[in-house]
Parts: sequence; structure tokens; C-alpha cells
Amino acid sequence: MALRSDFSSNRLFLILILIQLVGISIANSRELDQSTSRSIRLPFKYVQSFIIVELKLENLIPVNLIFDTGAEHTIMFEKKWTDLFPNVYQREIRVIGSDLQQEIPALVTSPMGLSFGDQYSINTPLIVLKEKINDISQVIGEPVHGILSAAIFNSYQIEINYKLRLIMLHPSSKKIGPSFTAVPIQIYKNKPYISTRICISDTLSQVFNLLLDTGASLSLMMYSDTTGNLQLPDKMIPGYLGSGLGGVLNGYVGKINLLQFDTFKIQEVITHFLKIQTSIGRTESQSKAGLIGNHILDKFQLIFDYQNEKLYLKTTRNYKRKIDYDKSGMIVISGGLDLNSFYIAHILQGTPAANAGLMENDQIIKINSWPTSFYSLSKINRMLQQKAGKKIKLSVRRNGQKLKFEFYLKPLI
Repeated sequence: MALRSDFSSNRLFLILILIQLVGISIANSRELDQSTSRSIRLPFKYVQSFIIVELKLENLIPVNLIFDTGAEHTIMFEKKWTDLFPNVYQREIRVIGSDLQQEIPALVTSPMGLSFGDQYSINTPLIVLKEKINDISQVIGEPVHGILSAAIFNSYQIEINYKLRLIMLHPSSKKIGPSFTAVPIQIYKNKPYISTRICISDTLSQVFNLLLDTGASLSLMMYSDTTGNLQLPDKMIPGYLGSGLGGVLNGYVGKINLLQFDTFKIQEVITHFLKIQTSIGRTESQSKAGLIGNHILDKFQLIFDYQNEKLYLKTTRNYKRKIDYDKSGMIVISGGLDLNSFYIAHILQGTPAANAGLMENDQIIKINSWPTSFYSLSKINRMLQQKAGKKIKLSVRRNGQKLKFEFYLKPLI
């Protein structure tokens, strides 16, 4: 399901909240206020390359949800909010986490109201995890309570304007302007897929069916079992890709030469290759070979037309901008009640952070001589994505001791 860095914050593959239901069908009861033919405006915050919208549950409780075209259903990460309402749970189900292995117990609610602004609301069943698996908020640096499935708005044309931080829900009859390019997509299980050409090298390419996933804070992820005869990139980092609902994700990170859909071409794309180790995972990979995330999608202004299976795209200023990635080799997360403390969650061996002597669970207290109270998690990750050769000085607290380290950023792939 990462977090502008393709190596850093996206690690929590919230990206992959592939949450699959185990043989369960859930009817999405959707009642959106359509008393007006005007477009509906839904502002969002774009944090660590996640689209976060603020809604109210049952018009009472503010919740922050990730707007996700890659999710078939709307999900709450913990029960404490829905527990406040009597008799909302209908039955228990099992879902498959992002590791495509572990089954996670969850509850299905009766349709509950999600409202935004003063005028619009929608009723939809929620999938509520019975136990809090891990804290997505620590990776994003802001409170996040769940996932909002874009599919509940599929009777509308869904426009995403990353520059204006705005989702627009247009009537299905609205005409799309000539500045947009129409590209065919396929809607499968309420999720959009696009035919994409992947070029690993100058001579090797193949066409794949990829999920368009606004819940993914990365550029491209491929299931390694679906690469067919394609040769993997020569230079990759093996091992830990991240963790998500259900467990640790292992694979490789490298660069491919080119990603192309229709006439749009993105060069030197940082790509995660995820190992598929279960029959469930292999079944998932049969319906899609991988996914395209926000690091690619935010290069465009997008309009999803689910009814007619079309995606309308218009390039933005970001279209030709290279995608930054972490050059330190460490993953930083936030902690504390206000998410204003910062810790090293993982370090890749052989990278600048590891060679400097930094360790997992170190608490970062200063960066380049400035206290971390001056930083957000987003700002810290941006610093770790600067040009190769940039010097980074850290003061950390480890087992009650204050220690100092320094290293120089360098390309990892």
C-alpha cells in the first residue's frame, strides 16, 4: 500500500494494504447526497506521498483516512472509534495482510456515515481490524485511522489534483476537456488497472497489467514471480522492503529503464520487487503483476471514470522531475503522543547510516546541530534524499547515552 522516499517512509507498504477478504463478499451500500449536480470538493493533505482526507464518522468523530484507489473496501485500523456506537458489527471475517500470508481477524459493520464538509455524506460498511497490527501513523508522521476506498465514489468521475490538494467528484455526465488524454483502463473488483510497458533494459521489455494505487507511497512495485523472462536490474538492494498489515515484506529494490502507458514515458523508475511465497500471493499476482503508486501518479492531474473504464491524464510540472529516494540507508519513524519524537526503525547493511555506526532503535535528538523539535518526519526524509555527497550529522540517544555520528549521502542503486 510510501513518504516521498522510495526507500524510506514508504517502507510501511501501507501501500499494500492489499487486504483481501478470505472468500467473503461485502455489499457496499453507498448513499451519497446527490441533491446537487455540482461537483463535490474534497480537500486533502499530501503527506509523505499519501493522500489523507479528513472525514467525520457518523457526523461526530473526526478521522483521517488514506484515499486509496487500490482498496476495494473502506477499512478502519482499530476498533476504538466504532466501539462507541452500539450494535454496528454484523459478522467477523478474515483478511489477508500485505505479506499475502497472515490472516487477520476483522469485523464488518452495518453501513456507517462518513461525512465531509457541511453538505455531503456517504453510508458504507466498514471493515474494522479487531486488533491494531502496527501504527501507520508512526511512518507517516500524522494520525491516520484507516483507508477510504475510492470505489465508494465510482458513480462519479473522480478527479485528483495533486497540486491543489483537491479531489473533485464530478457528475458522470460531465464532459472532459481536450487538455486531457483518455487512456483505457480495466475495473476489476472495484479497482483500476492499466496496461503498462516495463523496460528493464534497452533490449528487454514486457507489457503488464498494473494496479493504479493512490494508497501506495512509491513509484512502482512488481511481484517478482510475474516478471516472466524479464531480467532483473543488475544493481539492486536485497532484503527488507518494509512491513505492513500482517508481516515483513522481503524482496529487492532497483531501477528499471522505462515505464510507459499510452504515450506517457517515465525513465529510471525506482522499483520494488516483492517476493511471492504463498498460494494466496500467487493468486493475487495472476490478477495483477504489480502496482503504480503516487510517485508516478502525482506527475499528472487524473480523472478516473469507473463507469466507462477510462483514465484521463494531464501532465504537470512534475512530469519530467526525477524521483528522489533515500541515500542514507535508514528508515526513520515518529513516536510519542504527538508523533514529534524520531527513531531509527531499520538500517540496511553496507549503507552510509550502517557504516557510520547508527543502530535500530536509536532516538534521533539532533540533525545537523538542530534539535529535532524543528523538524517534521517529512522534512527529515527530504534531508536524507538530498544530492549524493551531502554531509549529515546526527546526535542520538542510545540506552541513556548521547552519541554523535556523521556520514555522507550516496546513491544506493
